[in-house]
Amino acid sequence: ITVANGTLGSMTSSDNITWTGTFTPTADTEDSSNILTLDGSYTDPAGNAGPAATTANYAVDTLAPGVSSFTLSDVALKAGDSATVSLVFTEEVSDFSSDDITVANGTLGSMTSSDNITWIGTFTPTADTEDSTNILTLDGSYTDPAGNTGPTATTANYAVDTTPPFITLIGDAT
Repeated sequence: ITVANGTLGSMTSSDNITWTGTFTPTADTEDSSNILTLDGSYTDPAGNAGPAATTANYAVDTLAPGVSSFTLSDVALKAGDSATVSLVFTEEVSDFSSDDITVANGTLGSMTSSDNITWIGTFTPTADTEDSTNILTLDGSYTDPAGNTGPTATTANYAVDTTPPFITLIGDAT
């Protein structure tokens, strides 16, 4: 038996008529056109050669979605600023929302997409905050339509400085 995009375990039979084996798809593979091919090299007890045969087509999708880019449009946020968060996957994802992103020193509005590949949202920094080391972190709880779990990812560092300046008077004003 010739196998496409996988391995076939030993074929077993209790009656030499019906044979079964376990097919295991190849990891990190995405191919919608596959068949198993039985060659005609087997015989019956009388020595007659058996016919060749093929299975119906089967799809293999063991390839996890990846992250092409995960960015903020502004990495130095001041009071009144917001930044567009762009997240581009390598393929369509499902079960994804802004809840899959951990946010530091701000809030992330709903992530939206027209194709489930490119997602856009708005990040608004927290008021009265000064922190130069922040990242957004994507968790790996989303999947592609085949159920393959995606990886984690982070943005580049961004700074938040939304603390207004203040004046401190020192001394006697008399």
